[in-house]
Amino acid sequence: MRISDVGLSIPLKTGLDQRVAFHIEQQHEPDKDLPLRMFQGYYRMSDRLSLLVASYAILTGNIKPVNAYSTSCYGTELNFKFGVYHVASADMEELKRDERVFAVVILAAKRMLDAGENLQDRGKYSLELLSLTRERGYDVGKMRNIQKFIYRILRIGDKNIDPKVREVWKMQLIPIDEAVREIQIRDAKEEGLEEATFEIARRMLARNVSVSDIIDFTGLDEDDILALG
Repeated sequence: MRISDVGLSIPLKTGLDQRVAFHIEQQHEPDKDLPLRMFQGYYRMSDRLSLLVASYAILTGNIKPVNAYSTSCYGTELNFKFGVYHVASADMEELKRDERVFAVVILAAKRMLDAGENLQDRGKYSLELLSLTRERGYDVGKMRNIQKFIYRILRIGDKNIDPKVREVWKMQLIPIDEAVREIQIRDAKEEGLEEATFEIARRMLARNVSVSDIIDFTGLDEDDILALG
């Protein structure tokens, strides 16, 4: 749960500027106290700032949307309604057409819900989102930030990425799947080259070439060469 209180001056259609305070809460898990907290946040800001306050809850999990808080006490009644953005109910096609970065953020959060714990789906959705951001022509700095966010929101975060893979996708700005494939190809080439080097060393030993000469020629360690004999 995160709460962010923001005060802004927004232009109205009349041409005037209206100062408005925003209270926003992000919620991922079901929480029966959310409506109460939304009212408390609204009242706190309204009382402290003496401004109009807009309250919004952004629901990022599979949570049943609730947009009101009501209570009564011996003739005193309170009915408070607040705005809700429910990621699970977002229109995928509409988000794909929306070129704002925020649309990509919502798409990533929605795809996280779609993928669940399926690693293959997470990888597939990350490629889908990265392809979409490339089509929009974001600058390199913005693209890197979006890329990192996509991997983290789909739970393919830095901690779970092989250091070699992380270096490739950060330097080359390519999707994680492509980075993994590049590392696999590189490792295969290195493994093949290493095996070829050991085979050369074996042949040189068989011809009684000195160990020091083999070291100079192959770059292998003395222990590795002696182990071949």
